[in-house]
Amino acid sequence: MAHQVGFNTAKRRYQRLYWPAVVAYVTACIGGAILVDKDTSPVWMTSILSVLTSAPLVFIMWLMLRHSDETDEYTRMRQLQAFAKGGAITMSAIWVVGSFQLWDVIPGLNVFWFGPFFFLAYGLTYCWDSLTGKTV
Repeated sequence: MAHQVGFNTAKRRYQRLYWPAVVAYVTACIGGAILVDKDTSPVWMTSILSVLTSAPLVFIMWLMLRHSDETDEYTRMRQLQAFAKGGAITMSAIWVVGSFQLWDVIPGLNVFWFGPFFFLAYGLTYCWDSLTGKTV
């Protein structure tokens, strides 16, 4: 567990690293779309692009967990509950979609979309709990 540094300090530390990671992600996505042609580019180039676009997202996940570790118990519990609910919703969707694919009900789905789906589920459950007054 990280050392508690206070809510405002934790938020500043989070944002100081979050925004450069977002800029790196957007730059990799736009740069990759401009520079790389999936049909003609060598595999090594598309592999590097895959790592460059994934690394900031993995880093942001680590930042979210670090931020929750550095804040007070109440904020940590709310964040981790939303994280768990988002994960449960995402895993449920993966199992349902996987079953539909297994039985050829739907065509294959790009697994990339489960990442944004997790963040959507995480954010919506956090907001829902805040709006309904169910906090901890």
